[in-house]
Amino acid sequence: MNLMREHVQHTLGEPQGAGPLAVYPVFGRARPRLAYHTFAQAVELGALAREREDGAAVRALVVENPTGLPLLVYEGEEVLGAQQNRTFAASALVAAGDTLELEVTCVEQGRWDSRRHRERLRPSLQAADPSLRRLGRASANAIGSADQAQIWSAVACRMVEHDVASRSAAMSDVFDHRRGDLDSLGRVIRHLDGQVGAVAAVAGRPVVLDLVSRAEAFASLLPRLAQGYALDALDWPESEPDDEAAEAFMRDALGAPRLETGTAGMGNGLAIGSPRLLGSGLEHSGELIQLSAFPVDSGPSAGRVAPPSRRR
Repeated sequence: MNLMREHVQHTLGEPQGAGPLAVYPVFGRARPRLAYHTFAQAVELGALAREREDGAAVRALVVENPTGLPLLVYEGEEVLGAQQNRTFAASALVAAGDTLELEVTCVEQGRWDSRRHRERLRPSLQAADPSLRRLGRASANAIGSADQAQIWSAVACRMVEHDVASRSAAMSDVFDHRRGDLDSLGRVIRHLDGQVGAVAAVAGRPVVLDLVSRAEAFASLLPRLAQGYALDALDWPESEPDDEAAEAFMRDALGAPRLETGTAGMGNGLAIGSPRLLGSGLEHSGELIQLSAFPVDSGPSAGRVAPPSRRR
């Protein structure tokens, strides 16, 4: 793989956002080869996520893709309903007409409702915030699977931080409780023509790169990802964007060594391995389909340091 060529195929645009949040659009120069739907797009065409028929499992969901194109499930996407709310633990490509069992993480510890076993799970308004996604990816890259106990603990901490009472300890209740503030931070985040990704920064420090190969796919993902970006930025003081830091982070993420890993679906899974970054992605027939990268160090939200206004 020519790492320098990979970087020059992507350029960074002017930041969008408000207060402490800056979201830089990433534009791709390469013409995408593989056509696919995102999960939210495919649901409109009959795709679904459901519990296992032979017995529900906290860490597993089944995705059915009856459409004529592959379906991209994005790491950190939240789905609501059935026996409990989950997020997808890793990105995967579900082939057209195929059904796959995928690994998930639970983000609703206090509910396991067997009466809703046959209910379809629906796409949420949000994806998990970058710091929660980073936590799951760190353990997945280290031991092969996200640490569910850590995820539950992190969700509980967010409820305390945001003063949320949730009967089922649902992460979605945190988002719902702060929806007005989240929308205020993210109101100017819009998908632009040719945009295939974003670098999100909080208080001037990059916290995540999200990237796919197709602009229309990222247009579908961005509103949900932006809610997660905004949650990480809540209650941090207003700050000026640091364009050089964002550019350097994107360059490092695209140029970092990638190790091939397994995937339940099409293509090859990838793990980023470098002293400064961690992350994962998907490749299909030599084309980079998806990449997410996070800083290893404890930046303003990567290590979940409470904003100054919420520190005790």
